[in-house]
Amino acid sequence: MSGPPTISCVIPVHNGRRDLRRAVDSVLLQLPEVQVVLVDDCSTDGSADLVLEMAASDVRILAVMLPSNHGQGFARNIGVGAADADYVTFLDQDDEHLAGWYAHALDVLKRFPGVAAVKGDVELVGIPDEISLARGDARWRAIVNSPIWNVVMRKIIYGVLGGCPTSSAYRTREGTEDIALITSVVRNFEMLTSSYVATRHYLQPNGATVAFLRRTTVVDDRIHYLEITDGERGAALSGGANEYELHSNENMACMRMLLAPQVKSGADLRPPASVSFLQRLMGKSSEKR
Repeated sequence: MSGPPTISCVIPVHNGRRDLRRAVDSVLLQLPEVQVVLVDDCSTDGSADLVLEMAASDVRILAVMLPSNHGQGFARNIGVGAADADYVTFLDQDDEHLAGWYAHALDVLKRFPGVAAVKGDVELVGIPDEISLARGDARWRAIVNSPIWNVVMRKIIYGVLGGCPTSSAYRTREGTEDIALITSVVRNFEMLTSSYVATRHYLQPNGATVAFLRRTTVVDDRIHYLEITDGERGAALSGGANEYELHSNENMACMRMLLAPQVKSGADLRPPASVSFLQRLMGKSSEKR
């Protein structure tokens, strides 16, 4: 890589040695100026050694080694903080980004400077035989709309919103930090949806996607849950979601105040030109309210 990366892909790693190299290769094949940020969340299966090995063999790979386990949301936040590019995307350690996705998403974001993020479609691999799931199914749409591993966004937006939530409520099967972040992006900014297939998502037998499919059904194009877990009945998850929404709203209010022109001695004091595009994005978000 001759210059700074155009886009950084953050991959949280925790005991994912088996499929990690496949995931990393899918990123490195996207563009010459790409960066992979591997955040090892205190793995115990040899993944940490593989992360360091890959980083030593390719300057486009950055290794971040966490001394203790903090969960996927925390790892993503650390990874974005370490990323060098102005655009960021995310990938799970056992999935792949499909060819051309980064070029397509970056083209969209550069052509539409008022857009904060672009979300692509997904390809699902390994749907259990006993589950009937067509592309038009409401559950398929939920799988497309919920995660951040099929999203490319401006790095500054991730920071403005406060990144992924990291409370204990989001370190459970029911807690999905992806949904919290995506909801905040859509609530405050504009995110475009593309039909371009961004991610090949491998369904794991004990993974969250299979668990979601096994305990839901669709009636009149609406998702119905066949089972409500103890975590969903309790107040911890809703409390965590409310806390995250409050913090992201506070961040947005502070940014609006900081970016608004101020008057002193009859002269306008305007923010630096380097944040002018963020002003436009914030203006878009104000129009939505």
